[in-house]
Amino acid sequence: MQTTSTPSQIGEGHIFSRESLGNTLVLNPLIHLGSLHEPEIVHETDELLELINRSPSSNLVIDLARGDYLGTAMLGAVVKLWKRISQRGGRMALCNVSENVAQVLRITKLHAVWPIYGTRDEALAAVGV
Repeated sequence: MQTTSTPSQIGEGHIFSRESLGNTLVLNPLIHLGSLHEPEIVHETDELLELINRSPSSNLVIDLARGDYLGTAMLGAVVKLWKRISQRGGRMALCNVSENVAQVLRITKLHAVWPIYGTRDEALAAVGV
């Protein structure tokens, strides 16, 4: 299914590019997520939480096409983002998840909490774009 909204680039952090599609914030890793240190992740997470607070976006899609690893600090960051989106009545979805990341999500049981889709379009459709 093709999305009908036109993406609007709303900036880049050091870790994720950020796009707005309708009422959905889309994050794409810019770098290998396994190469990050906790202070970098905490800083970017704080920026993203502030962006969510001041944005009309109520949903979140994290496109992991370029992310083949999620460590504990990054998982913690995704949990924080998910909680903030949930508090605003929104939904979160992951897409293009590698087998390594899928295994981490299964081990942590987060695959039962966060819907995972094969493509970005599927994830966007699931959150209502």
